[in-house]
Amino acid sequence: MKILLLDGYTLFQDDIGWSYLKSFGEVVFHDRTNRDNLSSLDKDVDVLITNKALVGIPELEHFKQLKLVVVSATGYNCVDVKSCAAAGVPVCNVPAYGTFSVAQHALSMLLHHSNQVALHDLSVRNGDWSSHHDWTYTLTPIREWHGKTMGIIGMGNIGSCFAGMAESLGMHIIYHHTRDLQLPNRRFVDLETLSKTADVISLHCPLNDGTDKLINDGFLSLMKTSAILINTSRGGLIDTMALRKALLDKSIAAALLDVLEKEPPSSDHPLIGLPNAIITPHIAWISFEARQRIAETISDIIRSFKEDILINKVN
Repeated sequence: MKILLLDGYTLFQDDIGWSYLKSFGEVVFHDRTNRDNLSSLDKDVDVLITNKALVGIPELEHFKQLKLVVVSATGYNCVDVKSCAAAGVPVCNVPAYGTFSVAQHALSMLLHHSNQVALHDLSVRNGDWSSHHDWTYTLTPIREWHGKTMGIIGMGNIGSCFAGMAESLGMHIIYHHTRDLQLPNRRFVDLETLSKTADVISLHCPLNDGTDKLINDGFLSLMKTSAILINTSRGGLIDTMALRKALLDKSIAAALLDVLEKEPPSSDHPLIGLPNAIITPHIAWISFEARQRIAETISDIIRSFKEDILINKVN
């Protein structure tokens, strides 16, 4: 068996190696690949492992003996699953590996916005407290989340986990999902009610035809001017220019984003640099523990494939 890792750099860093895959056969590792250079890759590959590298008809035509595609993530929109199915190539993903890490990052962004710990720590390091007339001072307003309403769009594993974290702060939970899940102390509402009611709105839904640019002019116009928008899911859920306008007009208070529609973004991206936009480089998923789960699940998928038992098949 020959295994090709198309873009292993983000997953397999210094703390987690990929050599364990050699127990399954020959392994060809690439930090990154580009579809434009597809012809330079070895054609005789049985298993492709991808994170964000595209796998579609060009790859299926190039890797003619391909037998399995493994997506080292939960979302698999980088793979043309229908074409793979038509070619008899199963596609498997890694679900639920980052539930706690992503929810934790969403919480960290919320607390960063409300408490500005780093800003005040830097102020103390610069000697501002030592030279101050009073025993306390603030550089920004400090907000408390107890009693406020958290609106969650997408009450799956991550959404539910983040809801629990918000509840630990004393927040009330409302949510929108594909259906009412009948959750104790968590109220199912329509999108309009959620947009109007929530003090914080956090996105935890997949990107598809029904959710593309779900957060648009209409949605943003209904939000409270004091409300916060968090996105640790997919950048395409938000209409970028609509959000830019809302932030510039201060019709919402802030956007806390770990994802953008195109990654990496251009240097002149319309949201980067806005004072009420906090943006991190898609790191909610990348904790050591989460990547360790991915590495273990990849192993489980390939092992099961060799035993003619497929797990986590999505097509």
